[in-house]
Amino acid sequence: MNQPQSTYPATVDAFKQVVEDFKASAGYKEPLLFAVGSRVFTGNGTLASVRYPVVNGPGQNTASAAIWMKVLGVTPAGVQNISVSAAQLTEILAYFAPFKNDGKYHGNVIALEQALEATKAGPANRVVITFIFDDIDPQGVEDSTLKLYGLSHRCFKPNQLNLTKVFTKLPNVAWIGDTPMDAEEVEQSLMSAAFGDGSFAPHMVDKFPLYVHRINSLKMGVRITDQHKVRLGAYLGEGTTLMPGASYINFNAGTEGASMVEGRISSSVLVGAGTDIGGGASTLGVLSGGNNVFISLGRNCLLEVNSALGIPVGDAVIVAAETAVMASSRVSVQIEGHPLNGKVVKAAELAGINAATFRRNDVTGALEVLRTGRNIDFAKKLEDGEDILNSDLHKN
Repeated sequence: MNQPQSTYPATVDAFKQVVEDFKASAGYKEPLLFAVGSRVFTGNGTLASVRYPVVNGPGQNTASAAIWMKVLGVTPAGVQNISVSAAQLTEILAYFAPFKNDGKYHGNVIALEQALEATKAGPANRVVITFIFDDIDPQGVEDSTLKLYGLSHRCFKPNQLNLTKVFTKLPNVAWIGDTPMDAEEVEQSLMSAAFGDGSFAPHMVDKFPLYVHRINSLKMGVRITDQHKVRLGAYLGEGTTLMPGASYINFNAGTEGASMVEGRISSSVLVGAGTDIGGGASTLGVLSGGNNVFISLGRNCLLEVNSALGIPVGDAVIVAAETAVMASSRVSVQIEGHPLNGKVVKAAELAGINAATFRRNDVTGALEVLRTGRNIDFAKKLEDGEDILNSDLHKN
């Protein structure tokens, strides 16, 4: 008597054929982001976040996406959050049997195996698979969190994802490490601590978890000397070093490469490789003061101590210590050959300028922009491919 054939692929070639056939089906669409994760609840059942150990961006692991969509019957549109059962996870894993023990690292498969074990511990809705097919406004905790992961995993750069009103989708909770507590739990804990050993000590109250609690900083090649200085959703380029003190990097902001950060990079701000944000220096983000212009710094720039920048600038730009350059600031242009040379203009008219120094005149106190030897040196090193920062500080 003939035994029925398995519906699952027995070889890698057979697996590829299943994927190819599914991708050729009507209505197929690749997700922008997808991942399997574990919902994170407070003790009273408030969904606070999701832990996504492996995040897949555009064009990444599309075969996995196809199999997951096939088994779960996903209609590829908008945002999909699917609470998956042990049976569904078992079926998905059956498709990946040809890759078992092949000596290669398969992050998604490992995550699925861990998720399968988690379904046995409960609650029933703990494990979720999230697909983002269209970059629409954030819909809930799951897709909002996955977008933050997508930024921190460098799948997207700041300002490339729709994060409209993301704050309204995430609850404000107290965090004990990476464990959230709602107001009622905190009240109970404070009462117990008052008459107990007083050990209750939440480290922050926020809607977002911390970068270092969710992202492998060592794998990303970044150094963070204070866990509270980087939110999940920050985009940190390899070689970035974040020092203690006044430093801070918000979500939807960050660095493109090796950067020394001792000041603040506000939401929506992108800093080029080789740029140094000095102690106490600040950048103006879209969450500050109604500003709707994305601020950026190019490569090999320097914001000196306690300076502030509110316009986008190009490469090899220096903002001198204690100098604030806002869009409405009146600036005397003293750069020979520049079309505005000799005029006093609003700083906004100088957006994108390269190889220039903004500073206050020592005698008159007026804000001026000129080209110095340091600008030329920074620009030359950039052209020669040299690192103006202390390269020893950026070694992993």
